[in-house]
Amino acid sequence: MTLIDLGELTELTDPPAQRRRPRPGGRRVAVVVVALLALLTLAGGTPPAGRIHAIVPAALGSDLFIAADQIFTVSPSPGVTDGSQELLAYPRPDRRTVAPQRLTPLWRVPVPLGNRVYRVQPVADAGLLVAMARQDTGTSETVRLDAHTGQERWRVPGIAILEMPDRALLRTFSDSAPNVLRMIDLATARELWSMTLSAASVDHWQRDDGTLDSIVVATVDGEVQVIDPMTGTVRHRLPPPADHSSSYQQAWVTGDLVTVVRNSNTITALTVDDLAQRWQVTVPTATYVTGCGPLLCAGLAGGGLQVLDPATGAVRWGSEEILDIVLVDDRNVLAVARNTNEIVTMALGTGATLTEHGSWNMVARYEYAPQVFAVRPVTEVGLVLARLDPTGAPARRLDVLPDAGGDCQSRYDLVGCRLHDGGYGIWQLPD
Repeated sequence: MTLIDLGELTELTDPPAQRRRPRPGGRRVAVVVVALLALLTLAGGTPPAGRIHAIVPAALGSDLFIAADQIFTVSPSPGVTDGSQELLAYPRPDRRTVAPQRLTPLWRVPVPLGNRVYRVQPVADAGLLVAMARQDTGTSETVRLDAHTGQERWRVPGIAILEMPDRALLRTFSDSAPNVLRMIDLATARELWSMTLSAASVDHWQRDDGTLDSIVVATVDGEVQVIDPMTGTVRHRLPPPADHSSSYQQAWVTGDLVTVVRNSNTITALTVDDLAQRWQVTVPTATYVTGCGPLLCAGLAGGGLQVLDPATGAVRWGSEEILDIVLVDDRNVLAVARNTNEIVTMALGTGATLTEHGSWNMVARYEYAPQVFAVRPVTEVGLVLARLDPTGAPARRLDVLPDAGGDCQSRYDLVGCRLHDGGYGIWQLPD
């Protein structure tokens, strides 16, 4: 287990003859000692001489993105006040040090004025996809950069929502112009196919080997379409229901099911192969449907969920006390309580609470993992990092992140958090 080096601690050889005023920082030292002792107890040994950790200098208002071999920030441009920003690339720390390394940029490129960067994703052949959008104009674009130099390779309209080894799927998000769903060649941005998109949602279905099988589109006029990802042709089309009276509709793919939420209260389950209806149920204020192990979870507006049988749509149980689902296995669900922000483990089949883990703040993640990371503050020290899973076992405390204040994310075996004194701290996750 990786531990922090808190310096050398010594004891007084003789007790003081009289009570003295506490030295500045004395309370901090005491808390640090307690944290250190707790970690030593967990680890059962002496902390190593160093760890892989670093500081990324970033002003307030910056955003952090962690990639495989690099770390990126989108930060206000220095010396200007017009809202200009730049994308900076930093090397991933890879050596152990006692004090955190202060990273310096490898390169920097300007971000078009008024744009917000939503994704920074490494792709094949030392590529980097940067997706950004302008809310005031409803325009968006994805840029491919050289990860080594920041040099631009191509720029196309739309946000990249799915990347494959040789292709990328993009869509535009405009309220004032026709939207487009487009598949492009990842190396050159050559368009492979495109279609006008009158859609409230786009999802996809991948086979067990990871191959993209289908793209599912729910249109604002009530249609559901299954798109061939190789050609862009419509394989199957389901017309809107006769009583369709609202433009609100979204669809999600879970296994071989397409679940469609219409008008926030009707959930219809269709087979992804031919859009044949399996069942339909009414769930008041439903906003989304997602897979929950062998079952389905329907999220409700304002919090709460109902757990459904995927074969029949029957409601197994429901709760208004759950804000969000964190992670699910075949038997249990890890969830966040609605009003207290506490994390609980519940039995997936019945909704019974099995374990109360207390209040933790989730570390943002980007890909599925069988466990999640969470943090909680230690006064005048930083954050305690823990790992949770749906088994019901207590949170496993892993590390202390000195001077970390929050806004944490984890990706590629790193965790990054905003520091109290500015910038971001980066730590290698313990094994």
